[in-house]
Amino acid sequence: MLTSKNCQGEKIQYLQQLILRLIGLIYAFAFSSWYYQIPALYAKSGLMPISKIEWYDVTKMPTLLQIYKNESALTVITIVGTLIGLLAFASSKFIKWYTFFILWVLYLSLYTVGQDFSQFQWDIMLLETGFICIIFSITPIVGRELLRWLAFRLYFSSGLVKLLSQCDTWWNLTALHHHFASQCIPHFLSWWAHQLPSELKKLMVAANFYVLIFGAIYFYFPRRFMRIFGFILQFIMQIGIILTGNYNFFNLLSIVLTMVVLDDHFIYKYFPSKVKDFIKMPKTIEEFDQKENKRIYKYSEIAICLYMTGVLIYNFFPYESIMQGKKLPFTVQDIGKYFLTEDNFTYFLLYVLTFFFFYITYFNLQNASAQSTMAAITQTLIKIVVFITMFSMSNLTFQQGIGIRQINSPIIPQQYLQQVQTYTYPFHLFNSYGLFRKMTGVNGRPELIFEGSDDGKKWLEYHFHYKPGKINEISPFVVPHQPRLDWQLWFASLQENPSDLYLIHLVYKMLDGQNIDDYVSSNPFQNKPPKYIRINKYLYYFTNVTEMIQTGNFWQRIWKSAYLPPIQLQDSQLQGIKQNYGFESAANKSKEKPTQLPLWTLIVSVIIYAFY
Repeated sequence: MLTSKNCQGEKIQYLQQLILRLIGLIYAFAFSSWYYQIPALYAKSGLMPISKIEWYDVTKMPTLLQIYKNESALTVITIVGTLIGLLAFASSKFIKWYTFFILWVLYLSLYTVGQDFSQFQWDIMLLETGFICIIFSITPIVGRELLRWLAFRLYFSSGLVKLLSQCDTWWNLTALHHHFASQCIPHFLSWWAHQLPSELKKLMVAANFYVLIFGAIYFYFPRRFMRIFGFILQFIMQIGIILTGNYNFFNLLSIVLTMVVLDDHFIYKYFPSKVKDFIKMPKTIEEFDQKENKRIYKYSEIAICLYMTGVLIYNFFPYESIMQGKKLPFTVQDIGKYFLTEDNFTYFLLYVLTFFFFYITYFNLQNASAQSTMAAITQTLIKIVVFITMFSMSNLTFQQGIGIRQINSPIIPQQYLQQVQTYTYPFHLFNSYGLFRKMTGVNGRPELIFEGSDDGKKWLEYHFHYKPGKINEISPFVVPHQPRLDWQLWFASLQENPSDLYLIHLVYKMLDGQNIDDYVSSNPFQNKPPKYIRINKYLYYFTNVTEMIQTGNFWQRIWKSAYLPPIQLQDSQLQGIKQNYGFESAANKSKEKPTQLPLWTLIVSVIIYAFY
C-alpha cells in the first residue's frame, strides 16, 4: 500500500503512484515491441540467433538466458515482462518494489543479449529509470530526487553536447532544415514539419536549446512554479517530437520522467478527471482547495516565466542569428567558461546535494512521531547514503558524457567511483546521454536500397516495412513500437561499406531463397530467389508542396554510390562468412514462418483480471 509522503513540502502520494504505473505501461510497450521481432532477429533462422551468441560470465553478461540459451526463453521473458508491466499499470496493488525489480531484471536480460539491435540510449535509459523506480517504490523521497537528477542529466546533456560537438547545423540554427527528413523513420507529419518556414525552424532550434539546457536547470529552482514551468517546457517539446518523429517509447518515458517535479496538488488542479479517477484521487481535497493562490500571484508567476524565456532566448539567440543567419553571440569556450569550469560545476553539484539533504532530513524527522528519534535518524542516514552513492556514480558518467576530463566529485573520490563503474557497467545503472550530437543527412538522407537480378542487367528493388524506399510512399507512424532492423539499416547507411553481420546475413537469406517476409514488405522474387543481390546508396530529399502536388511523391532521390557490389550465393567470401557464423541454408528448413502466441489475448486477460 502506498503511503503518503511529503517531499519538499509537497505531497506526492498520487504522483508516485501515477509515475510508477506509467513506467509499468512503458515497460509493457518495450517488451511487446521486442516480442514480435524475436523470430526475425533471434530465432534459429533469425539474423542474429541467440544460439550463436558468444557467452561470458554472468557478471559480464547478466541475463536470465544464461540458464536457457534459446529464443523460447527470450519469448517467455517478453511475454512475462509485458504482462507484469500491464499489471503494474492497471492496478495500484501491483505497485511493489519487487514488481519493478522483476521488470528490471527481465529487461536487462533482454538488453544484454540484444546485440546490435539493443544498442540504443532509450534502452539503457529504461534500465536506469527502472532501477530507480525500485527505490522510488520503497522510499519516495530518495527515489524522487534520483529521478529528478536523471531527468536533469538527460535534458541538460542533450542540449550541451549539441553545442560542444561544434556541428555547424546546431550553431547556425539550421539543424531542423535537415532533421525531419534525415531522422530514422520520418512519417507524414515529418514531411509537413519540413515545409515550415526557415525562420520558424531556426526559432524552434533556439527554443530547443533553451528548453533542454535552461528548462533542465529549472528542475532545481527553489520556487515550485519554476519547477513546474520546467516540466511544461519539456512536455511541449516532447509532444512536438512525438508528432514529427518515430522514437518508440523514448519520448513517452522522457515525459513520465519529467513528471517527477510535479506534486499531488498540481495533479488535483490540472489533470483530467479520468486520470485522477484512474489513480483513485479523491474528488475533493480540502487541504488543496485551501491552497488556491490569488489570481494576481498566478499571473505574476506566468509573466515571470515568459519574461525569463524571452530574455534568455533573445540574449543567447538574437534576432540577427535567427532571421539573418549571423553567428551566435557566444563560443564553445564561453560554454566551458560558464557551465563546465571546476568551480561552477562543483557549486552546482553541492547545491543539488544540499537540495536533497535539507528536505530528506527535515521531513524524515518531522514524520517520525510513530517511531523513536534514533530510528528516524538511522533511516535518514541510510537514505542519504543510498542517494549519495547513486548520485556520485551517475555524476561520474554524466561528466564523462559531456566531455569533462577533470571529474568533479564533491564527496566520493574519483578513483573509487571508477572502480565501482567497472563492476556495475554491465548492469547499466548509471549512464550518459546526449542524442543527435551531430546532425546527419546534411547533404541528403543516405538510404540503402536492396536490389535483386536474375541476369545482372534488370534490377528489382526490395522494400522494407518501415524505412523509406519508394519515393511515392512515406513511413507509417509506429510509436511506441521500434522496428529495430529498420533502425539499424539507418545506422548502416551512415557507413561507407557493409560491416554488420546481420546485414550480410540478410543478403544471404535473399540469395538463398529463404522466407524474408518479416523483413521486407515487397519481395520481387517471391517464387524464385535472384541470382545477384546488390545494395546501392541513394540520397533522399523531401519534396516541397508544389512537387508533391505535381508528382505525388514525398521523396526525390539521387544515386550516390555502390554500397555492396553485385554478389552471388556462391561468392567465396559470402560462403566463408556462412561457414564461420553458421548461417542456415534454405535446403535445411521450411519457408514457413514460426508461429507465435497472439500477445493480444494475454493482454486482454490481464486487463480483465486487474479490473474485475
